[in-house]
Amino acid sequence: MASEALADILGQNPWFQSLEPAHFEKLVAIAGLDSWEDGQTIFAEGEQDNHLYLILEGRVALEKYMPNRGRVTILTLGTSEIFGWSAVLPVVGTRTATARAVGSVQVVAFDSAALRQVCDDDHDLGYLVYRRLTNIIAGRLSATRLQLLDMYGGSRE
Repeated sequence: MASEALADILGQNPWFQSLEPAHFEKLVAIAGLDSWEDGQTIFAEGEQDNHLYLILEGRVALEKYMPNRGRVTILTLGTSEIFGWSAVLPVVGTRTATARAVGSVQVVAFDSAALRQVCDDDHDLGYLVYRRLTNIIAGRLSATRLQLLDMYGGSRE
């Protein structure tokens, strides 16, 4: 896809609208479009994948394998949500869940190695990107804690 069209798509997203033009251009340069049909696996838990994804259309189920229960959906994401954050963090390196398309899904895929390099080269942009990723990770951790309370919590007073 031409970078102008991708820039138009990203320019409609509130988070990208708030970026300085030079930062916006750097992110557009490392992005591309991808899509999956209903039920297709985007990536599997434990695998390495080299992209961070922003959902343009559709929904993505994040699943974990649980002994004696099989695949369990732990979270379903929709339009404008980001997934695949573990690819950007070199220490994590492998996927912490399986991502599966729910219906037709279209995403913007950011090359994670290029994203790390852009962030290393431009610390102001790096700060913005990693602050956003930290908020996403914190939100997922909070959701996980609530699920654990539901699963293992006793009576509530």
